Amino acid sequence: MDDHIIRTCKEFINQENPYAIQDYYRELLMSEFDQTPDWPYIFHRVYLHACLRGREAVASWMATQLYPAMDPIQQIALRQIFPYGRVLLSKAAAKGS
Repeated sequence: MDDHIIRTCKEFINQENPYAIQDYYRELLMSEFDQTPDWPYIFHRVYLHACLRGREAVASWMATQLYPAMDPIQQIALRQIFPYGRVLLSKAAAKGS
């Protein structure tokens, strides 16, 4: 299940469609799961993929909207990815220029 969610989000990122990933997230919130997805793992993989691809809009949305909604333990576990994400975004921007 987690891998399917990650693949779908990565496809939206690769298509440069930030609105589709936001709609997909809202759809996931309304869904019922047999087994709860590992949201921190999904966040980690999708956020870093967005940064690696230089999708600043998606990375910013995730950092400002999704991250604060997580519980404090999950936030502590994930906070180290933001400096690395900024490095990836700057490298992607330099590579694109």
